[in-house]
Amino acid sequence: MAYSMALAGGSGGTPALNSGVGFSSTPTPESTALSQRRFLSEVELANRWGMSPKTLTRWRGMGKGPFFVKFSKKVAYPLDGENGVLDYEKRHVYASTSERVPVKGGQS
Repeated sequence: MAYSMALAGGSGGTPALNSGVGFSSTPTPESTALSQRRFLSEVELANRWGMSPKTLTRWRGMGKGPFFVKFSKKVAYPLDGENGVLDYEKRHVYASTSERVPVKGGQS
């Protein structure tokens, strides 16, 4: 109700100039980059890798696995960029089972 009242003075779904609702019509580079960033949910990533979502939950508790972000109670995994899911997958490709798994902290 309050939202529809704020829109009453404008046209085409835009707020009136004196409505007090602050929308910027000019996107900033930061807002554009964030809005174009893609995330996978915990279930989507688990399905992608053929594992249980509980495994990802356990990995987060251990500090293992790909980087993630939390939006309130929701967990999401960035798909692109440094430390994203695609980057994590690239860093964990091996030619044979005898290759050593990278250890955090630079230890061998």
